[in-house]
Amino acid sequence: MLVKPFLCQTKKADWEFIIPASLIFFPALLVTLWDFTKVQEMTYRLGLVNVVGLGLGLTGVSIRRVAEGTLRKYHSYVLRTTKKHGLIKQGICKHIRYPAYLGMLLYCMGIPMFFSSLYGFFLMLGFIPFILYRIKIEENILLEKFGDEYRQYMKETKKIIPFIY
Repeated sequence: MLVKPFLCQTKKADWEFIIPASLIFFPALLVTLWDFTKVQEMTYRLGLVNVVGLGLGLTGVSIRRVAEGTLRKYHSYVLRTTKKHGLIKQGICKHIRYPAYLGMLLYCMGIPMFFSSLYGFFLMLGFIPFILYRIKIEENILLEKFGDEYRQYMKETKKIIPFIY
């Protein structure tokens, strides 16, 4: 069986997320690095914001890893379903539908906070609409694939923040 290259599997709607999100994420990391090394001259002050940033970053990475482990063979960096694709409703997915995106948001906010970069933090805020856009695309794909089963799952769980959203 031939495996299609990554670029061939990626749909237009996926690129509408990947390109702009990358144009926010990577410059925000660079600005965070610039701010820390040049503006702050690598003077690190361990304060509450830094500790919260570290906590958000580690929590985000952990949630994302747990989500990938829960989804196992269905986890993909491109939006797609397979003929044998199943709807995962156990583990962390029992509580929220998009734990990997929650993890991503947490570590994206945590990195600039850890390095005390207000510039990087504000740039990372621009990443949020793209994650919400990606969730909308993914929900449409899953609704098309699973129909009423997914609609029921949507009623039972929140998108990315348990009990809230």
